[in-house]
Amino acid sequence: MKLTKTALVLMVLALMSSCVSKRNINYLRDGSLSNTSKLFPNRKFEYRIQVNDVLSIRVLGLDDANARLFNVETTTGGVALTDASLYVNGFSVEKTGNVQLPSVGKMHLQGMTVDEAQAAVQAKINEYFSNATVILKMVSFRVSVLGEVNRPGSYFVYNNQISILEALAQSGGPTEFGDKRHITLMRQSDQGTQAVYVDLSSTQALTSEYFYLLPNDVVYVPALRARPARLNLDLFTILLSAVSTAAVVITVVQNSKK
Repeated sequence: MKLTKTALVLMVLALMSSCVSKRNINYLRDGSLSNTSKLFPNRKFEYRIQVNDVLSIRVLGLDDANARLFNVETTTGGVALTDASLYVNGFSVEKTGNVQLPSVGKMHLQGMTVDEAQAAVQAKINEYFSNATVILKMVSFRVSVLGEVNRPGSYFVYNNQISILEALAQSGGPTEFGDKRHITLMRQSDQGTQAVYVDLSSTQALTSEYFYLLPNDVVYVPALRARPARLNLDLFTILLSAVSTAAVVITVVQNSKK
């Protein structure tokens, strides 16, 4: 009987160790929130063009010959352009920070924001063509989401910005084992790779400078500590059942001898 009680105590301890706190499950907890709205000012870090970025530069209002040099048609043989074709037909930023443009030559765009680069290209195009309009977009803006999410992978961003919550939504969101308190954001810089924890269980994340992602950011969702306990719980339950059964058999045998 003592063996059976011991087995029950161990099972209770195993269940308690596998419990997950609400702080690890819920997003953006804030006890001060009420029925009235609350403002969380964002600290955006405006992205500046870097080496190896790929830009889509379209110049509208040109004659047919010059238009074909700059612009990629929206369809090819009735098939919509893919991310790969946009990348191949885009304008890459060279190691020198320059972009080679047809009929215009090299332009230094590294270090500019997308809006600044568009204005610079527009000014340069105006020197050669009249009544031309420049549209400049980034086609290499993608983020990667890894770890305990439902659809890990890389995702292209067709917008000027994306938040970490939107990136997680594209990946199907964290699994039940995803730890929202210790999400790791990895960001490339000239000095190396920067890594920082983002706690999405608190509304403080909304005011973080890392709430909005930059091109080539990697978001990693780690597993909760409770995951190993839950995965081993089935095996542990089987072992405890075996121990309990053995204890019952031993008790029956001992009683029969009496």
